[in-house]
Amino acid sequence: MLEIIIAFYAGICWLLIKKFKLIPWNFKSQVVVFSLPIFGTAALILSLNYYCPISHDVRVFNRSVDVTCQVMGRVKKVYVKTNQEVKKGDTLFVIDKEPYLQEIKSLEAKLSNVEATVSSYDNDIAYARKNIASMQAQLTLANKRVQQFQGLVNAGAANKFDLEQAVTDAQELQLRISAAQSQMQSLITKSTASFGGENSSVSETRARLDQARWNLSQTAILAPTDGTIPNMQLNEGAIIAPFKSAFVLIQKQQSVVAFFAQNEVEAITRNNEVELALKTEPGKVIKARLKYVIDATSQGLMNNASGMLGAQAGLPDTAGHYPEPDGKLIATFVIDPEHGVLTTGARGSAVIYSDHVKALHMVRKVMIRVNSKLNYIIPKLH
Repeated sequence: MLEIIIAFYAGICWLLIKKFKLIPWNFKSQVVVFSLPIFGTAALILSLNYYCPISHDVRVFNRSVDVTCQVMGRVKKVYVKTNQEVKKGDTLFVIDKEPYLQEIKSLEAKLSNVEATVSSYDNDIAYARKNIASMQAQLTLANKRVQQFQGLVNAGAANKFDLEQAVTDAQELQLRISAAQSQMQSLITKSTASFGGENSSVSETRARLDQARWNLSQTAILAPTDGTIPNMQLNEGAIIAPFKSAFVLIQKQQSVVAFFAQNEVEAITRNNEVELALKTEPGKVIKARLKYVIDATSQGLMNNASGMLGAQAGLPDTAGHYPEPDGKLIATFVIDPEHGVLTTGARGSAVIYSDHVKALHMVRKVMIRVNSKLNYIIPKLH
């Protein structure tokens, strides 16, 4: 566009000076003729860059989701393929569920056994109390026999061996009573231990059963969102581990951004008109609106752990919504819905038209259209 303006200016000068000789060609006119395009071009470029900023670093992003599973197993069936579009909730692939079905059966049997054991605690405790009472009665009798044998031995009417046998029998009974009391106390502890209003053993087994049933539900992997699968490499029969990415799902929601120098975005405001020229669509100008400018850079962020957070200081990937060239601000655009879906990863140029000096818009419109036509050119020698 600048070349056209200069050529038009040169033509006017030729007509006025050489053709019609309306202006004398002297030193003064020569200074004016050569100075005017220089200062005019500089003023035009500076005004364009301020009121109609252009960026040649436009990028089209799609969020991606790593499709993973939360259980380990052998892939039994894959229901999707490369470049297939899926809806949220569609089954992507399934894992062999037989090991998890067997685990559920085992835990159901164990739960039934634990419930039966818990229900028998009251009877077991009652029996233990009766048994202890019986042994305590026997111990009382054994202690009396020890006293009797002690008196007979002192009187010389019985031998010492019988006394020792009676003492041994009493001590054995005491040990049996202590063991029975410990066993009864253990039964009481197990019987009274509870969680959530239910016996702890039953509650624990039921929780393990619920976990097993949840694991079974995770053998069918569903699409977490609408999107497209760009590259399907998962095969039936493969072993997949928890939290290991099986493939990537590209969301349909797109973000179109452009990178501007920090002093280029002063005159623009939200909802300003935007025109894009993408390399994936040569010859076309895509209409859009300015959504917002991210008024921050990662180089300006600090935290207590790592100080300045930049690309070299370890800015976490989850903290950066967009990649960020050093020192530049990111402008995000809303594409006209009539245009449809853009190519993920497309690159190109963008012009933002501010509300000031609208006469400059025509210059930028010509420039962005020329840029879109230049996208037809493929400068390769082979």
